[in-house]
Amino acid sequence: MKISTKNEYGALKSVIVGRPDNANWPTGDAVFDAFLDLSTYERRLTKGRIPDKVVNEAREDLLDFINLLKDNGVAVHRPFITDWTKTFVTNQNITSGMHTYSARDLLLTVGNTVIECPTPFVSRQQEFDAYYDIRNEAIKDGCRWIAAPRATMRRTDFQILAGKVVLNEKYPVFDAANVMKFNDKLLYLLSGTANRTGAEWLQKVVGTEFEVIVRDDVYTIAHIDTTKESLNKDTVMLNAERVTEDNLPAFLKSHKKIWVKDCQERSFHQFPYASKWIGMNVLSINPETVVVDGIQTELIKQLENEGFKVLRSSLRQSRTLGGGHHCVTCDLERE
Repeated sequence: MKISTKNEYGALKSVIVGRPDNANWPTGDAVFDAFLDLSTYERRLTKGRIPDKVVNEAREDLLDFINLLKDNGVAVHRPFITDWTKTFVTNQNITSGMHTYSARDLLLTVGNTVIECPTPFVSRQQEFDAYYDIRNEAIKDGCRWIAAPRATMRRTDFQILAGKVVLNEKYPVFDAANVMKFNDKLLYLLSGTANRTGAEWLQKVVGTEFEVIVRDDVYTIAHIDTTKESLNKDTVMLNAERVTEDNLPAFLKSHKKIWVKDCQERSFHQFPYASKWIGMNVLSINPETVVVDGIQTELIKQLENEGFKVLRSSLRQSRTLGGGHHCVTCDLERE
């Protein structure tokens, strides 16, 4: 299994696609609870096993998505099916699990390296075991697979300031989905799921081959891929509600920019774990072809007007489970 990725748009050869099976909203996770408490949505999320209807719809949509990928020459790998309702002991935390639906969140592929990231969500630290077979095959074929120190995430390891989760700098914390790859640059979003110590640790790991560029002036809630998406070497898609010409990193100033002013809101079960902006969470199969949720008609029109071929793929539970096409995949090999 070859591991080779430096950007988000090179011709995709192989990928991990997550699973919704046995998805669960966890107990015992202080950061997860803090994000829920900060939500302005009128209803509360019910913890425990996520209903079968949600899981079944998500499974059906992912299987259709997988067939689409295979039809376009992409090899697909899947994590183990695990019962995430079970209780785990992780770094002295007692917690149930979540899911492997969003495979992008925890595994960062950079060059020939896979990094198991120091996620702030202790409920998700057991997820790495679901990639056991993928890990072994990749290592056998020459991959450098490393694990960051697991974050302990006591309640004293973060604060709530101005309605946001603010991590301290005691040790590295970040999700893989806080990072966007631009060939020799890694754009790293400081937020409630990533601290500056994590960026410094990542820079040491990737060495001089990549420059980690830290940003904290666009969106500070969670992940980067509902704010910025790299579509090819000259084009970036941007969330117009969060990004301006003034707060763009210098290396993106000369890129062609596709400004997304709004997204069609997907329905969700009980509680929206993702905002409407999950609609711009797209997956590039190659520099000319993008997979988009079919309900995003305005976005599709924008992309087609810019010369992109758009492949439509429904993800009915993207807001419920918190993942679009970029989230539910983890690139293994791109040309």
